[in-house]
Amino acid sequence: MAYHRGIPLPKGGLTLAVLALGNLLAGMFPSQAIALHIIFGILPLPLFMTIITKFFLHPGVVLAEDMSNPVVAPVSATILMSLMQYASYIAPAGGILKTLAVALWYFAVSCNIVLMVHIASRFIVKHFDLANVFPTWFVGFVGIVVASATSQPVEQQAFGLIIFWCGFVFYAVTFVVVTLRMAKIPVAQAARPTIAIYAAPMSLSIAGYTTAETHPNPVFVLIMVICAQLLFAFVLTQMPALLRLPFAPSYAAMTFPFVITATALLKSLSLFRGVGWLVPTWLFTVQKVETVVAAIVVFYVFALFIKFGIEQWRKTDKLSQ
Repeated sequence: MAYHRGIPLPKGGLTLAVLALGNLLAGMFPSQAIALHIIFGILPLPLFMTIITKFFLHPGVVLAEDMSNPVVAPVSATILMSLMQYASYIAPAGGILKTLAVALWYFAVSCNIVLMVHIASRFIVKHFDLANVFPTWFVGFVGIVVASATSQPVEQQAFGLIIFWCGFVFYAVTFVVVTLRMAKIPVAQAARPTIAIYAAPMSLSIAGYTTAETHPNPVFVLIMVICAQLLFAFVLTQMPALLRLPFAPSYAAMTFPFVITATALLKSLSLFRGVGWLVPTWLFTVQKVETVVAAIVVFYVFALFIKFGIEQWRKTDKLSQ
């Protein structure tokens, strides 16, 4: 009971990254998709279950503390985004499992919408303070586009496309507000890794749009992928300083952006080649390098969270004794 009380919800970002990495690799190696989904579906499950257990054992803590924190509340959307990813893992099995996957996907999307309403009500309508704005707001307001990126396996592309356009509008507004805050007000050390989230929304938009749209506009995607790669380059310049910071649960913010950037580039290059554009071979090499870097970052942070979890368990055990 005591251990799960202290489970950090940002851990959901790491779960999401592992699942997204599995989908990325399955897209790159389709013949191994089933094996990859099994491996990457099971790998983050222990971490994910600790978060779910916290919701059941300490709902009061989640509602009173986590949902009142301007950093944690938005990033808790990664838990629902992870459920959408799990739905995309299960759906290809067909039959009753596909029906369950569709139900899980709709449940996660519905809860995500409720969370977005809560964030807007709690931190914007009731009391807006620029100091309470963090890059995690991208997760809270744009992260629902994961529903678009996972809409194909559950055959909900039409709804996924609507979600994409809503998320894209939210992204434009959130980008202005978050950037204004980051430029004017210093960020506490523990929350600095969240700056890596800047690389995620545009790439997620590409993944969502190219998945949900039957005939994606290659020019629109080209503009988005250029912006996405520029934002990724910006985050790369910040990584040496971020990795020197003491470990904090916010480290999870550095994982999914790397994975979704490599995913977006893969989808973009595949689209360009599919419409007959001449795509330089070296761009596919860049995509592979981004995938390798993403895998390294994900597993590095995964190892840090395992170590952190063991330490927290030992501390809790000593206190109980």
